[in-house]
Amino acid sequence: MNRPQRPAMHGALLPMTPNFAPLAASGFMLLAGPTLAQQAPSPATAVACHVAPPQVPAVEWRGIASYRAKATVKDGRVVAVEIASLKGGVERRAQRALVMAISQALQSAQCPPRDHEFQQDFSFDLRQPLVQPASAAQGD
Repeated sequence: MNRPQRPAMHGALLPMTPNFAPLAASGFMLLAGPTLAQQAPSPATAVACHVAPPQVPAVEWRGIASYRAKATVKDGRVVAVEIASLKGGVERRAQRALVMAISQALQSAQCPPRDHEFQQDFSFDLRQPLVQPASAAQGD
């Protein structure tokens, strides 16, 4: 059986001509360099709500907790919130406190005066205990 011989590579890369036509036709775009993938804002989310970071509650549980919140805005006010855990293993008491902190942050969000829905992810890194400022630790 005669197979065509492949050129020996010996640590050298062969030149390659990329063909981007199939990607361009399908609407995909490649970016060169080490960048993170980011989704372009859609017109519906271009005028987004400003949500302040939630106050991290003092909990005994240690680890990383991640949540996805979906909020419904009516006339510029958040009227409904759905929060789902993205990562299991969070103690119930800690999860209730974290979900409450997210809910309070969303309820106080500054939104444009229109009706819409948005979603936002929240991640809490609680692997290390919270460090209190020196004045708070001494009771000043």
